[in-house]
Amino acid sequence: MSENILSLDGLMKSHGRTRVLRGITLDVPRGQFVLLMGGSGSGKTTLIRLVAGLERPDAGSVTLRGSRVDSHAEGVFVPPERRGLGMVFQDYALWPHLTCLDNIVTAMPGHGRDRGERARALLRDVSLAGLEERYPAQLSGGQQQRVGLARALAARPDLLLLDEPLSGLDVEVRGRMRDQIRRLVRETGCSALFVTHDPVDVWRLADRVLMLEGGRIVQDAAPDGLYRHPLSPRIARMTGAEGALPVMLRRRDMRWGFDGASGFQDVTPVGVDNEGPACAYLRPEGVRRGTRGHAAIRMDMTFEAGRWRTLWHLPSLDWSVHSLEADLPPEHAFLNFDGQHLFAYPAS
Repeated sequence: MSENILSLDGLMKSHGRTRVLRGITLDVPRGQFVLLMGGSGSGKTTLIRLVAGLERPDAGSVTLRGSRVDSHAEGVFVPPERRGLGMVFQDYALWPHLTCLDNIVTAMPGHGRDRGERARALLRDVSLAGLEERYPAQLSGGQQQRVGLARALAARPDLLLLDEPLSGLDVEVRGRMRDQIRRLVRETGCSALFVTHDPVDVWRLADRVLMLEGGRIVQDAAPDGLYRHPLSPRIARMTGAEGALPVMLRRRDMRWGFDGASGFQDVTPVGVDNEGPACAYLRPEGVRRGTRGHAAIRMDMTFEAGRWRTLWHLPSLDWSVHSLEADLPPEHAFLNFDGQHLFAYPAS
């Protein structure tokens, strides 16, 4: 048995003249929860549809459980219903003429007499006990989404595909659904490929994150690796950094940085090869008040979850940056920056 539940090799896909995927290659081990993230048009939904068999690649191959399921070059195509996948989509895709219970029972393999009880257990798992006989039209969007998740798990898949299943739900329901999805995936031992645009999903769900930009995977990392070393400005912004702040980089004693009010300011360089103009992105977590540093003027502040999110202007750098303050901040301060939260990218 292959240790990888899914393998993609050189997937290419165009819609008309628009190239959507540009040679995607990856392996997903069994039991791994993988998030696909990227901006609009990055190719993440197309990628998951190719895995499901709802679209076909122009080139490359899809392999499930060690067996090829799609390859133009080899003349192979296994239809979606024979791929043994669980799928949850943004539009729920429930059978409108079936009750919650029947939507789940029809997805179960075999004809055992215990199917009804197993379906009721799945509804209990997603906190829908008592709603077995309701029809989809009688449910809220969040409830329909939970029925869709229970139905996907009813087929006992070893790979679950979820295409933005939490979008459109309110914050409280999204939080509960994240917990339920993570727990159910862990308990069943299946792998998951989860498309999202919400950075919170990275920290609450993922074992691994694939960042797509322009149809390519630009970073493949665990959440902590993504946070420590974002490989593009878009990823830096997703991890809370703000920019782009102009700097003149130089190298000193194997360190990269720029000259600031307190001397040489360290940065974390990303893709930087030469001294000169660069763009910096700074997280509020990396901004500290001190007795010396860059003179700053408080421009605005808001109270957020126990801290003051404060906007400062730094005349010497012509920067505007945020900090997170435990106490009410003064009108004037000196600011210093932690180089581990200050990322510098080539100016281009």
